[in-house]
This record gives sequence, structure tokens and C-alpha cells, in this order.
Amino acid sequence: MGTIVRLLEKHNQQPMRLGCFNNNYKSVSDMTIDDFETEACKTMLLYPRSTKEIHCRRLKLNVDDTEATKFFTCPRFPRSCSKYSNFNTSRCSCGGLMTREFQVSEEDQLGSPIGNNEDGVFVSCRSSYIVTDDMRVTLSSLGVISKELNLLGYADFDDVKEILLDVGTQEVLTLLGNFFASDFPLSRTFLGKDFLKRPSTHALDVGCVKGGHDCNVKIFVRKSDKKIIYAECSEDFIDSLLGFLVLPLELAWSLTNDGSVLGWVGNLCRKKDLFTSCDLS
Repeated sequence: MGTIVRLLEKHNQQPMRLGCFNNNYKSVSDMTIDDFETEACKTMLLYPRSTKEIHCRRLKLNVDDTEATKFFTCPRFPRSCSKYSNFNTSRCSCGGLMTREFQVSEEDQLGSPIGNNEDGVFVSCRSSYIVTDDMRVTLSSLGVISKELNLLGYADFDDVKEILLDVGTQEVLTLLGNFFASDFPLSRTFLGKDFLKRPSTHALDVGCVKGGHDCNVKIFVRKSDKKIIYAECSEDFIDSLLGFLVLPLELAWSLTNDGSVLGWVGNLCRKKDLFTSCDLS
């Protein structure tokens, strides 16, 4: 989620707001290194890593500007130290900084071959897909197209016009932002039209989560309307709060039963299960 906030803030002249994620991200950015356990902790929150980082770098339209993962060891490696870090500001158990960079191949990082250049990065074996205006993805077929037209009230193709578009990284970033701002992301991105604005959500039902440890939070409430003014809390709560920035988008969506805040992400997540092993790399 932190990566999405950063990319959209850089892309838009008037940064799009993703709920309170923008404030969360700015808070981390404004805090000094002394406020964190290590310098690496702040970097991890501002530039969270994806488990599919290597795959994403192979996307034809890759919008993520996160640098590739680096690997560092202590200068004494391998004589007396055998640990490594992804940050050159980390200290080895011997007390020295891990400043010696070494290379790890993409195949070794993944533990398996990446694939070939003939297929896509995540999907393969098919050359054509259908994406509806609410971001439902399915394999292309005449039956699927006819069904979509019928759902929209069209009996045939007479009222449908074909438009060819050139899509680059800027358009992909705009589409990403419209995931959260529009009920019709494709129309808003490529035609500049928004037929229905997404209603604001004041309260969400939370999905099922496993119980864990508790931490104490003291809240200060305005007496007139019982609105929380601010809260006082320990580092345990702040760790969890700032940890929202490193949540994968799919996990953030799965924790809410109301999809309005995270737009049409749910449609993409649900459709993922419909593809066979032949379609997904």
C-alpha cells in the first residue's frame, strides 16, 4: 500500500487520497531516523518490497520505481561472519557495518526458473482477454462479449464503437489511481468520463481475523459529538499502524467486507481464481 501511495503522489499534480494512507505515509517520511529502531526500518516502510518484485520488473508496463533488492555482508565475510542484509546501514553481529555488496541472480532469489519471453509475466497461453469497466477480467470469447452487452442493455454490436488506444506507464498509473476513485476506472482513464461517483464510506465491516495480543490506547473524545480528537499509545500500536504501509493490496482488500475504499481490487482478486494453470505462469 505504501508503494501505491508514493507512486500516485508522484504521478498526480493533485495527489489522489487513499483514505488515510497518505497521512500514514507522510508521517513516516517526516519522522527522523532516531524515531526508528534502525535506518533500514524507515526505508522498509517507505519502500516496501513485493514478493513478486522480480516478476514486476519484467512487466512491459512496469510502474513501480522501487530499486532492485540489494545484498550486503560484513567485510569479514566469509572468514568470521556469515550473515547478510538488504541494507548497507545494518550492523553485523561483530559490530561492523554490512557494506560489502554481492550479487545474487534472479533465479537464485526465486529458487526456480523465471520462465520464457514468449508468454506474459503472470499469464500465459492466451493472447486475448476481456476487461470490463469495473475491472472484471476473463478470457475472451464471443459468448462472454455477448453476455456483457446484454447486461448493459445492448442486443448487438450496432451501438458499440471501436477505439484504438496507445497505453503507456502514465496511463497505467492513472488507471491505478482510478481503481480507488471511480466506479468506472476504464472510462475515467481513457475517455475522461465518470458516470457515477463512488459514495464515501463512513464505517466498514471488518473481515475475520485471528486474535492476538492487546495493547493499551488512551483516546480523547469531544464531549459534544463523541468524536475522537487524538489518541495516546505505545510503540506496539504505532508499529501495527505504520505496518499498514507494507500490507499487500490483496491482503488489505481481504480484511474489509466493504470494497468501496479499495475500489475494484476485489474484482481482480476474485477473477484470479478462474484462470487455470495454463493461463497463470
